Amino acid sequence: MTTTEPNRWTDRRSDAVSARKEAYEQLRRASTWRLLAATKAPAVLAILQATFPAGDRRLPRSELIARVGAHLSLLHDDEGPADGTSAADGAASADGAGDETRGGRSAAEYVDGWVREGYLTRRDDPQRTETTFEPSPATIDAIQFIASLEEHRPTTTQSRLQLVIQQFDRLAQETETDRDVRLADLQRRRERIEQEIRELAEGELMLPSPEASVDRLRDILQIAAELSGDFLQYREDLRAVDLHLREQILSPEGSRGEILEQLLAGDDLLGQSTVGRTFTAFFRMLNDPVQTRATQELVDRLLERDFSRSLSRDERERLANVFSDLYEPAQEVLDVKTELYRSLARFVRSQDFRQHRVLLEALQEAQGVALAQKDEVPTRTPFPLELDLSRVQLSSVSQHRLKDPTDPGAPAEAEVHDATSLSVEVLQDLVRTNDIDLVGLTSHVNDVRGRSGQASIGDILREKPAEQGLASVIGLMFLATSHAQEREGSTEIVTWRELDGNDYAARVPSFYFLDDVPVE
Repeated sequence: MTTTEPNRWTDRRSDAVSARKEAYEQLRRASTWRLLAATKAPAVLAILQATFPAGDRRLPRSELIARVGAHLSLLHDDEGPADGTSAADGAASADGAGDETRGGRSAAEYVDGWVREGYLTRRDDPQRTETTFEPSPATIDAIQFIASLEEHRPTTTQSRLQLVIQQFDRLAQETETDRDVRLADLQRRRERIEQEIRELAEGELMLPSPEASVDRLRDILQIAAELSGDFLQYREDLRAVDLHLREQILSPEGSRGEILEQLLAGDDLLGQSTVGRTFTAFFRMLNDPVQTRATQELVDRLLERDFSRSLSRDERERLANVFSDLYEPAQEVLDVKTELYRSLARFVRSQDFRQHRVLLEALQEAQGVALAQKDEVPTRTPFPLELDLSRVQLSSVSQHRLKDPTDPGAPAEAEVHDATSLSVEVLQDLVRTNDIDLVGLTSHVNDVRGRSGQASIGDILREKPAEQGLASVIGLMFLATSHAQEREGSTEIVTWRELDGNDYAARVPSFYFLDDVPVE
């Protein structure tokens, strides 16, 4: 017998599956998924993994391009569609560009494409003259996932189960509120320790098998290795919290006033966030000198054990530097957190947020008016508005040359004009048509010549700047042709500042004023 009543359990399960599918659709757009699904993923992952080995977490652009260029043939020889799309869905790109032609792209173009796709993260460090790059959290996750497939090492090991049980046991003991239960647990632990002491004193030494010890050590190293990607994610999460706080400050609703009061009072809202509290606890533990010294001694003791010789050379190096490798990335996260906090505090205390809020309200008001009229005003309705510029000429951003602050640049080329001879008639005509102050120039000539006995046009201009620009130079040339002595075959360079503020220079015949010029 069949029934038409809906099966609630089936409906709920169907809704859950649909919701999960939607979630996976969102994840499919993430950089990690797109990188793994790309046609050139094997080449890209292999190159990125070789480009950023252990210890080289960040590289300047020039060195990064050089390292990628050394393996460029792997990308050019890779089979697949010309646009680098995924063979599975034709949508994912291995290099971030859809107009690739096989064998034609340079290492710099691949690097820029990987930045756009989210495989690399670009950092502008004020202490460096060159932009640096590092693998993104998505790339770290992809490499770790591929490495786990390559090693074929199961995660359901006895050592991992013991780690889980030990953490459960420790958390249960530390959070126990019943005093009697806690005392009973401590007594049992004391009895176990006393039993181990008696057995050891009697000469009975029980050790785990070398295989089990190596498994536990590798599990610990795997957990430590996963922290490298977490540091990158910490930085991204802190920036997301900073952006969310700024949005709340600009929002006309919500807890804007409370956030402003807290920031003005000096509260570290970034540090009080979930990601901030988690990182702060980790950073304090990492920088505890007593615990760090004790832990390093434990690591040194483990390296002396016989079973540690089964580890590879790379694993032994990772074990020896398991904590020292964490200090630098942890400090970088702390620097990012500190800079974001200071920037947010300046944003509030300088009242810049008020200007942003006024602009946001104006944009929202304009958007509201436009949305209110969208159903009433046809799209082809003419508006009684005249525009002086009916169209704009667009050009590619690549056509613009960026200024390098470290490059002083080549000096601007001077505009050189062909030399022409000026007769007395031409000079006289220029003086008449340009209303040159000959009386003032005569006074300048007599003043400079009276102190030194003689003066050239250049001497006069050095002591008495050209008040009328080029017109003053022409006036001095006119006076020189009538009242100065020319030195045949000799020239001099005269300079003056034009009325627009620019400096100019010209080569003129050498004239020397030996007597005073009569005032006319």
